[in-house]
Amino acid sequence: MKKFKFLLTAMLLTCSSMSFAQFMNGGSSSSSSDVPAWKGLRLSYDIPFMSGDGKSESGNGFSVDYAHSFNIAKSLPIFLETGAGINYAKWSESEDGADYSTTLLGLTIPVNFVYGISINDKLAIKPYTGLYLRANLMGKDKYEEDGESMDWNLFDKDETDPTWNRVQVGWQIGTTLDINKFNVGISYALDFNEIAEELKTSKFSVRVGYNF
Repeated sequence: MKKFKFLLTAMLLTCSSMSFAQFMNGGSSSSSSDVPAWKGLRLSYDIPFMSGDGKSESGNGFSVDYAHSFNIAKSLPIFLETGAGINYAKWSESEDGADYSTTLLGLTIPVNFVYGISINDKLAIKPYTGLYLRANLMGKDKYEEDGESMDWNLFDKDETDPTWNRVQVGWQIGTTLDINKFNVGISYALDFNEIAEELKTSKFSVRVGYNF
C-alpha cells in the first residue's frame, strides 16, 4: 500500500516539475489550445482495499469507464472531467478448506479537475484530482466448504445486519499520459464514508484508454 502511494506521489511530483520547467523556459504555461478537450473509454485493473479493525485486505477488480472533459479556462489548460464507470471488486480468502469471498459491483460518477501539460504534439501529461459518487449496485458474501456454498446479500436487512451502504462518496488523485489518442495512467481513490460499520474501502488503479 505504501509503495503504491509513493509511486503515485512521485509521478505527480514529476508532472509538477515538468510544468514548472515549461513555464520557466517558455515564459508561460501551455495554452488551452495545446491540450484540447477529450472524451474516451478507459479500462482499469484495480487493487481494492478493505480496511477495518486495524486490518487491511487487498483484492482484485476492474473498471470500465467513459470520460468526457470540458475546458473551463480560456487561456489555461484546466479542464473539468466527468463521466461514468462500472466497477467490479472481489476479496477472497481460504482457511481450513473453506473459501470465503466478498464481491461488489458499483456505478461511479467522478468529477475531476485536470491540468494538461503539453510535451509535444503527440505527448501530454494530465495530473488530476477530484471527487466521486458511487452507487453500490450489488454486494455479496459467499462461503464454500466441502462442495456446499451459502451466500448473503450485503444490502438486504433480512440477510445481513447491519446492512452495507448503497452510496459512497470519496476523493481521488492520479495522472494520465496521453500518447496520440491512446493513454495510460495510475490513480488512488479513498472513500470518505464507511461502506459498513467500521469498514472502509479504497483502491489503486492502473489504466489504459483511448480518446475519440
